Amino acid sequence: MQNRTWACVGRHGFDHITLHLLRAGDFVSGPPGAERRLQPGEIAVLDTSFPHVSQLRTHADIVTVQLARVDVQEVLPDLTGIHGAVLSADASRLVAGLLGSLTQTPTPLPADPTGHIASATINLLGLALKSVPASSRTLSTEAADILRRRRAQAFITAQLSDPRLDAETIAAGIGSSRSVLYRLFSADGGVRRFIQQQRLNGLRRALSNPDEERGISRLVYEYGFSSDSHCNRAFAATFGLPPGQFRVELRRARTNDNMQAGVEDILLRSTRTLY
Repeated sequence: MQNRTWACVGRHGFDHITLHLLRAGDFVSGPPGAERRLQPGEIAVLDTSFPHVSQLRTHADIVTVQLARVDVQEVLPDLTGIHGAVLSADASRLVAGLLGSLTQTPTPLPADPTGHIASATINLLGLALKSVPASSRTLSTEAADILRRRRAQAFITAQLSDPRLDAETIAAGIGSSRSVLYRLFSADGGVRRFIQQQRLNGLRRALSNPDEERGISRLVYEYGFSSDSHCNRAFAATFGLPPGQFRVELRRARTNDNMQAGVEDILLRSTRTLY
């Protein structure tokens, strides 16, 4: 059983479209909670930038192909809803025929530097998807937005130390548009504000860790702030104290007799500013 979680997505950054052709046996695949059992001849389509589950229930004969997203998007620019699609045996006949023929070649296939095989597979996939009504192969708009937001959050977490991180970078990184991204983070005050809040929260957690020995300037850099002064202003506006004073107050509280109460009071006061 393969279970690709959000943690795996963020850590590995594997960005392909995967095709699983079931030729025989019992195979279940799809987004967590929306897995589908394939019938022989059917193809499951997965977007590796989203979580998914793939499970062999019994012995199964499966052909799996990984297609680079950039190549797929040349033929299928909008991949919204493709994750979890299952192509029927009729719809996928041409794709299945091509994939099956590749496995039956008696000698190893020659190198394909121009990508003819991938191009043919992608074009046949495009034809197969056109024959499947969108309503029967895509997640609901609400569910798709949840997945897109989680994918964007995973990307932001992985790139948080980059001070150049912005909506355009994120949109390109997750294969979405800036307008979709703005909609997903509208309740947070926008993408830029969400990124800054993640940086502030991460810095606060680091400063609250008694085992954290890195200096303030180093932490400011690690969490992607453009300068010490910018970080000081934003941190003080959010938590009531600049980062250096915040750390000093916590360390002083930890040395007092009433250590726990003092630490909790400082953390509570800084947390209240978030709500």
